[in-house]
Amino acid sequence: MRPDLLHLSPEALTQLTNAGLVKRAVREREAGYVPHLTLQADATLLAAFPDGVHIRWPAGKPPAQAQCSCPATGICRHRIITALQFRAEAATSAPPSAGQPVPPASPGAASDAAISALLVPAVLARAHKERDAGLTVLVRRRAADEPCDTARLPAATVRFWAGAAIEAARCDCIQQTACEHVALGVWAFRQADAQAPTAASVDVRLGAPGAAVVLDPGPYRDYLGALLMHGVVSGTAGSAQALSLARTAATDAGAEWMVATLADLEDWSTAWAARSARYAAETGVDAATELFLRLKLGAAAGRARAVLGIGQPHEVALDRLRLLCLGARTERDGDARRTRLVLADPDTGTLMALVHDWQVPPPADPTVTDGPGDAARREEQQRASERVAPGVKLAALVGGQLLSRQARRFADGRIALARARNAQNSLLPQSGGWDDLARPLRTTLVADLVRERSRHPLVEARQAAGAFVVFSPARITNTFFDPHAQTVQCTALDTEGAALLLTRSHTVQSRRALEKLAGALSGVHGSCRHIAGQLSWQGSLPTLEPWSLVCDQTLSLDDTDAVCGDADALAALPLGRARTADDDPLLATLLVVRALLAALLHHGIGALPLSWLADSRSTVERLRQIGWPALADALAALNAALQEPQTGRLAREFARLAMLRQLHEDALASG
Repeated sequence: MRPDLLHLSPEALTQLTNAGLVKRAVREREAGYVPHLTLQADATLLAAFPDGVHIRWPAGKPPAQAQCSCPATGICRHRIITALQFRAEAATSAPPSAGQPVPPASPGAASDAAISALLVPAVLARAHKERDAGLTVLVRRRAADEPCDTARLPAATVRFWAGAAIEAARCDCIQQTACEHVALGVWAFRQADAQAPTAASVDVRLGAPGAAVVLDPGPYRDYLGALLMHGVVSGTAGSAQALSLARTAATDAGAEWMVATLADLEDWSTAWAARSARYAAETGVDAATELFLRLKLGAAAGRARAVLGIGQPHEVALDRLRLLCLGARTERDGDARRTRLVLADPDTGTLMALVHDWQVPPPADPTVTDGPGDAARREEQQRASERVAPGVKLAALVGGQLLSRQARRFADGRIALARARNAQNSLLPQSGGWDDLARPLRTTLVADLVRERSRHPLVEARQAAGAFVVFSPARITNTFFDPHAQTVQCTALDTEGAALLLTRSHTVQSRRALEKLAGALSGVHGSCRHIAGQLSWQGSLPTLEPWSLVCDQTLSLDDTDAVCGDADALAALPLGRARTADDDPLLATLLVVRALLAALLHHGIGALPLSWLADSRSTVERLRQIGWPALADALAALNAALQEPQTGRLAREFARLAMLRQLHEDALASG
């Protein structure tokens, strides 16, 4: 018997090759192009096709290593037909008493001998080296709504389609099969089987626990202190040297996430210097909070890789991918545009982000003033012709799917497409058939979102796609428009009656988003089946900002084209007050503290408004009344540090307060 072939379903074969080749093989097999199969004593499978093509498939070898007499250089349709035919014959020859098919054994049951037989010595040595360095792997079993046992590593995702028959395992790295990630996945499943054999999803730590990696906080405090002393309003000169030293310290330590967070702070301060529309003072507070939370929590033994990003590969080369666009959002700053597209690999359940910067051209005659709508028309024309890669237009990708080869994925999930030639990327339309998307890409239950929310999201591995999810509601209620806040909101209910708040506010960047959302929610485009967007939390209430919806067609809220009926649907919505974070007094108080920190970071101590200290002292009293003495003491200590400002003390108290505030917010969301 060949268990490695029994579980090569069409889905598994699609990940090994591509959907078109598998569909062709299925059609030809159904039309009668079927081989005669012979299983030899050593479990080698022989396949003889009617036209004389022969296949020899040794036991323990992946499809790519089966020998076919046809001239194809890669996996051919003959191997796919052979796998499908063997699976079909095995199913029909099973005795009636066999009942339901037995799922494959856990990948953790694969022996060291099987690993050594599959991997060449150099690849196995790399696997041992990575394991010894230590890493965290998310193990997801079939019970977690995965199509098969899956290991999610920091740099790759491995699908074990045949369980312990690891020759059928498929990785999304450029090697595809028989790579070091397969061995790491097996070892992770072994540990998970020992620690939590019945858990659907579990994080496991490979390698020795490891000593604590404590980074010197000095360079990071010096940078924060420089920002606080001068404020971002004074420009970047006052903090440039401190930033350079902090970046050097993080780079020398190999702390990928620290380097990325410092880059965010630099972009934030540069945005103010350029008077960019992307600037928000609170963004700097969030980045500074993340920086020091990572320093604090990353010092725990064995947490350096996960929290600091030490040892995280900066980029990984990928094999062929099928990427489905789930949504897009464009930021506008003058004539500059930045579009972020969230792409999903359905084969591995992995989210990626493609970030594309582009420019709206100036008017043909600069002496003539733009009339009403002229600038918008120029933008729409440029957007329609803008290319993110050779042969791939931005507007088409927003509503389509991409077949890509030789792309690169960065540590934070950003993807860079190959740009050498058109053949490396092929663009196809999509029908919005997102029903096939499974966890973790799509959920139908709010309880899944609550259960999988991280206790401390700011110190998780950075993800350029953000907390992006697809939610499939059972029904939608309480849709209304708040004219004061320029917000459309509704409640999306799952099959258990649990609620998710859907909210989208008007921005100049997406001027037709509210019309399109109202049309989708009102049934103008048919029943709303799927909603994709960024997930956040108002206390313990999950809140989704929609980027796209699937009704009778896929609707992108980033699209600026007017659609008949959408404006009327928005005008017909009942008026109501949008729910905001201010409705929760605890969360509202935390937002006041965040605003105080943002003002201090923005103005610096030299230009701090006179009312700041009085507002801060009243907030201290409010925190004590609520019953948060630690937070009150931290804010009082920051107030005291401002009286006789010293860079080190000021940075220390600011960081302490920012971290405490974030931990209180995380606790509210955790219920």
